[in-house]
Amino acid sequence: MRKRTLIHAALQTVVPWLAVAAVVIAMAWQQGLFDWGASAASGPARTIALPGGGFSDGGRCGAKGYHYFPLPADASAPPAAQSADSRPGPQLVLGSYGYEKLSRAPGRFTVGLLFAPGPEGSLKLSRTLGGEGVAVEIEGPDGLVGGAHGLPVTWHSATQSDTGGSAEVSLPLEALCPGQDAETVRKRLEPPIDSSNTITGQPAYTLTVSVRDPGIGTQRRAIGLPPGGNLLSANNLVPEDGSMLASTAY
Repeated sequence: MRKRTLIHAALQTVVPWLAVAAVVIAMAWQQGLFDWGASAASGPARTIALPGGGFSDGGRCGAKGYHYFPLPADASAPPAAQSADSRPGPQLVLGSYGYEKLSRAPGRFTVGLLFAPGPEGSLKLSRTLGGEGVAVEIEGPDGLVGGAHGLPVTWHSATQSDTGGSAEVSLPLEALCPGQDAETVRKRLEPPIDSSNTITGQPAYTLTVSVRDPGIGTQRRAIGLPPGGNLLSANNLVPEDGSMLASTAY
């Protein structure tokens, strides 16, 4: 009888605390503080519409050298060692880029885009970048691991400028090829460094960003450059001089 009384007393003490713990865990789950170790989802091996706009390149998974826009063969090569001020014509430079996941919101890759007219002339881009948006490709040693086209941009200024301006583009996880893990892709987009934070080589994965807008060709013609079309592209590779100014203009 005494044993039953002790068990009953213990349950009376523990049960309220279990109820409190359940409430705390439920609240934490609702706030996205727990992810239970679940890995971020990737997309299918076919083209799909992406949340927020644009289309995935899932049907090109594993392809080598693929770009949605017709870029030159060296578009995903390390840029030549050259000062940004000495390159003629319009330019695209990658700003900061990486992977972010806030609370329970879906994770995404973000890439900063910096447009400039070069040493002379003006660069007027449409807010929709020619109505075609941005194309992004991530390629590894075995081919395309993620990509999309028609991605909308978020401009940092509401007004159009003669100097190009800056913007940001987001790549949702559905743009990754099947089996790709967002955190692994993020790490492989970064160049290797030593204990002194000195870059020691190229990233394992190449990130190429490209746009096509009539304003690019207009500026090239205005300053007398050879025809180069309406395309600009940039990548994350370390330039030949070892600096982090990874940009290529066409």
